[in-house]
Amino acid sequence: MAQKSEIIANAIDPNKIDLIIQKSANLDGDAVVDFISNLCRVSSEELDDEENPRKFSLQRLVEVADFNMDNRIRFTWNKIWSMLSDHFS
Repeated sequence: MAQKSEIIANAIDPNKIDLIIQKSANLDGDAVVDFISNLCRVSSEELDDEENPRKFSLQRLVEVADFNMDNRIRFTWNKIWSMLSDHFS
């Protein structure tokens, strides 16, 4: 599995990943909540790998939070922060 994810990671342009993270601020409320929820899930899987834990998605969660912090209504931000705080702790 690690080998497959490495192949996929090497095939994706890092600039495209940066663009997806930045453009997450343009997603509607439900979409950004889904995006962050799934990114938390991937991050958990990366961190659970005892032989080679990765912090890639964890760092991206911080970036997504930063890009979305100022432009979300309180209700949506509360959902986002609830997921993030659970994951971070």
